[in-house]
Amino acid sequence: MDSPTLRQLQQLVYLAEERHFARAAKRAHVTQSALSRSLQTLEDAAGMRLFDRSSRSVEITPVGERLVAHARTLLSGAADLGREMRMLRSGDAGEVAVGVGAFTGLTLLPDAMARLYAKHPSVSVTLVQDNWRALMALLHQGKLDFFLAHTSDIPTDDSVEREPLGSLPGHFYCRPAHPLAGRAGLSARDLAGQHFASVIIPVEYKRRLNALIGAPDGNGFAVTLESENVSLLTQVAIRSDLILLAGDAVLTQELASGQLVRLNVTESQETRASGLLMAQFGMLRLKGRTLSPAAMMLMELVRAEAARILDPPRRSPVTTNPPRRGKQPSPRGKPATSPPRRTAAVAKRKG
Repeated sequence: MDSPTLRQLQQLVYLAEERHFARAAKRAHVTQSALSRSLQTLEDAAGMRLFDRSSRSVEITPVGERLVAHARTLLSGAADLGREMRMLRSGDAGEVAVGVGAFTGLTLLPDAMARLYAKHPSVSVTLVQDNWRALMALLHQGKLDFFLAHTSDIPTDDSVEREPLGSLPGHFYCRPAHPLAGRAGLSARDLAGQHFASVIIPVEYKRRLNALIGAPDGNGFAVTLESENVSLLTQVAIRSDLILLAGDAVLTQELASGQLVRLNVTESQETRASGLLMAQFGMLRLKGRTLSPAAMMLMELVRAEAARILDPPRRSPVTTNPPRRGKQPSPRGKPATSPPRRTAAVAKRKG
């Protein structure tokens, strides 16, 4: 015969526990004759008796004891497998591999992951922090489910689905003892000659900053400390006169404690209107790849967090086509009419 089924093994265990065919059959929800046939099939496959049966008793044999021990192990494993499958389906278990850039991770993940673990504490999450090129390579290798990054520099890739999440305005920060701290009416031009600490930022972003600061040598945004380690950048800015380029969302504790202050740069205050220093955040995943329920849930939590703290994703402006030549604008929703001479000409041709 083929390998015994889980149903047969369960019936074997019931009979070993009850030592009574009627009671074992009742637990197995089968008839007594069906249980007897199942046992006979197992004994035929084993080539020996598993139970000694008489009109008064049912006693398990040494061979039966060994098989029952193995059966219990297999049944327990099958139950664990079923439970794991249910947990995976519901998102209560599973593994998620997420890539993050420096600011995107600090801005979007802490609260999103806290909410995930509040409902699904058994989910295993692996976080990889790196620049977008390294994260993109890991994504294509199947080592990441998705990653979060500034998307300004990331080229279009037909195999990757890019989802805009929103934008974060950038500002300049320094320690309270910095010569520019607290200065009113500060212009971006006043930052020329200063030294900056920053994560690795898109080339276009650097170009904007250089143009904004407008140093004579064209290098107004002089980065002397560049790292993907935001904690390191922050601590150096607290202890030196380096000016840190960041966002309020990643410096909440340092701003609240007074360790860092935001410079009152006039142009920086207008960021939301002009989009000059907006960092565009996005979520990227491979097209056509099926993700685990846990990964999908974390992505949804990231979306919710982005909607809470980021400015809405920037959309292309809607352009209104001018009316066709010869058409009159429709006042208050009335149908447009053509000029009389045009209408007459058309009527004449039709005649």
